[in-house]
Amino acid sequence: MLKNAKEVFADSLKKMLEKKTLDHITVKDIVEDCGVTRQAFYYHFSDIYALVEWIFIEEASAALANNRDIDTWQQGYCRVLQRMKENKNLVLNTYRSISREYLETFMYKVLYQVIFPVVEEQAKGLNVEKRHKEFIAHFYSLAVVAMGIDWVRTGMKEDPEEIAEQVAVLVKGDFQKVLKQYAT
Repeated sequence: MLKNAKEVFADSLKKMLEKKTLDHITVKDIVEDCGVTRQAFYYHFSDIYALVEWIFIEEASAALANNRDIDTWQQGYCRVLQRMKENKNLVLNTYRSISREYLETFMYKVLYQVIFPVVEEQAKGLNVEKRHKEFIAHFYSLAVVAMGIDWVRTGMKEDPEEIAEQVAVLVKGDFQKVLKQYAT
């Protein structure tokens, strides 16, 4: 099966990250490795960081698939961490090269997409304003992101399953408890 151009660029970047940091890789390096023109690259991405974001989104989407309810969100979180570990060079180089904030923003977007549906599901039968559900999802997303960023900062040594399990223990039952306090 032929890979699409975006996947080819992604594979090239991942390969280069095994030898050098992100801030030392140029679009020229990628297109030369792929045997295409710069124009071909810019047709798909505005810059290398757009390619990095695309890789993160693709990996996260594959990891999350159907893990957006109370019974499976932990699996989704674990798979995101596993994908991050599989792409350790990319993640660590992103963290070290273009700032922690970029990685935090990406992780937040991904995790909010998992946590908000869980909050919505747990709020069924309760009269809770949307803004309160959004705040709850925001709070827990930030907490889970902080755990993930700390894991990256310390070299991604801990097992993703263990981290996901610890987070799940902390939040088990919390969504319902908090939602009941916001219910009118």
